[in-house]
Amino acid sequence: MTYNDETEGKKNVGIYIRVSTEEQATSGVSISAQKEKLEQYCSFNGWIVAREYIDAGLSGSTLYRPEIQRMLDDCRNGLVNVVLVYKLDRLSRSLRDIILTIDELGQYDVDFVSLTEQIDTTTPVGKLMFHIIGAFAEFERDIIRQRVIFGMDKKAHDGYVQYKAPFGYEYIDSKLAVNEGEAEIIRSIYGLYLAEGSTYKVAKKFNINQRRVHRILTNETYLGKVKWKEEVIEGCHDHIVNEEVFGRVRQLMEKKRKRKKYDRNKRESQQNDQKEHYEK
Repeated sequence: MTYNDETEGKKNVGIYIRVSTEEQATSGVSISAQKEKLEQYCSFNGWIVAREYIDAGLSGSTLYRPEIQRMLDDCRNGLVNVVLVYKLDRLSRSLRDIILTIDELGQYDVDFVSLTEQIDTTTPVGKLMFHIIGAFAEFERDIIRQRVIFGMDKKAHDGYVQYKAPFGYEYIDSKLAVNEGEAEIIRSIYGLYLAEGSTYKVAKKFNINQRRVHRILTNETYLGKVKWKEEVIEGCHDHIVNEEVFGRVRQLMEKKRKRKKYDRNKRESQQNDQKEHYEK
């Protein structure tokens, strides 16, 4: 039976079945056996089998299975409101994956039932268990997040860039390397700015916008350094612009910034003076 308007308001169940090739040969948890038990359970509870998802001959060591992904998509889109499995390990053999998957179902307001372990989040006790599982899932996500941040922090302090290669560089064997053709353009941009003192003229010359010119002129990656959070770390990649040129550009930009601020303040002061004069 498929989901339609007549099933609205009822328990529309997606039954998930998985067997590995080895299990098909050595155990009694065949596809047909699981399907029969699950359909009987639905019939007993007055539930409607809205969808069937069968991953045949696939290991439970990973969630990258076509049918479980289709099931999650259907849950996300509201096509089922209960997921029913014969046994927890049909979902996954990884406790971490089971916890995170059940928590994800909860985010879609989808209940989860495991027939063998008698886990049923459609009941008050089951809902309490769902909250406990959610807490474990959040804890697991925090641990993963901390590991990722720690790994990125270690890599940055080892001098590795962890963002998209800026113009002038490319990644070779996961390491930032100078693209000589593009690097010459970067050096020309720095040189022209020092000669003209104008991001507008540089932008016009190289047919790019002024904002990009400013990003190029202030990007410390071109110094052979890595920007990580608030730190500037010595990188393990080659520089395109040397310290002397970069420093001169920075001084010139700061000088122009101060001049612009001075001119703005002077203009505002003159306007205020004129306003006071007319008000007298």
